[in-house]
Amino acid sequence: MRYKAIISYDGTLYKGYQKQVNDISIQSVIEKALRLMTRLDIPTFAASRTDKGVHATYQVLHFDSDIILDSKSWVESLNKRLPGDVRFVKVTRTKPDFHARFNALSKTYVYKIAKSPSSPFTSNYELYVKNFDINLVKDELNSIVGTHDFSAFSPNTEDKPPIKTIYSFTYRETKTHFIFKIHGNHFLRYMVRSIMGNVIAIGLGKKPQDHLRVMLETKNRLITAKTADAKGLYLTHIYY
Repeated sequence: MRYKAIISYDGTLYKGYQKQVNDISIQSVIEKALRLMTRLDIPTFAASRTDKGVHATYQVLHFDSDIILDSKSWVESLNKRLPGDVRFVKVTRTKPDFHARFNALSKTYVYKIAKSPSSPFTSNYELYVKNFDINLVKDELNSIVGTHDFSAFSPNTEDKPPIKTIYSFTYRETKTHFIFKIHGNHFLRYMVRSIMGNVIAIGLGKKPQDHLRVMLETKNRLITAKTADAKGLYLTHIYY
């Protein structure tokens, strides 16, 4: 039987989602919890291999098991065996051919910029940018929307197809944060953080206001700003 699971995690202490030989990852602690629970080695497959320090409120994975349990039993049993910064939210039976990664149609990410210096209790979950001026960049966000070659926004060492479609790129302002939300069909490695790094540079006056458009037109990674820190980034939804 194949199961689909929704999980959330604080990525601060992990070297990313994907299992690694010598470093702790989200996948490694999840598979350890499954092994402790079932006494079996159960591989898992996730929709997104988030980077070191990136958080998720809605990550999706799948795994196969002959064990028949309801969602509550899976969630409670696995969470007992997980560290407090990784949580199963829901586990449901799904179609035998469901694949968390390959069946995903689109993903949504959120990036949080704080208006005031971070406290010890918020510093791992936002990026404070002194003198960030939203007025310099708010009308430029739509430049990213559409189907483009995003070569300038990723080192793309995996040589993946660089043409992606962004459905929306918006922001909302609260008393304490600027919260950016981007929804696209697929993303290159570091792509969202690179976009945000260039947004920040525009908002600080370090890059011209048409900089996002220029990067898309020239595909020139040499003119990119610094990639934004991982700690402000959240994977917030996977659409199927």
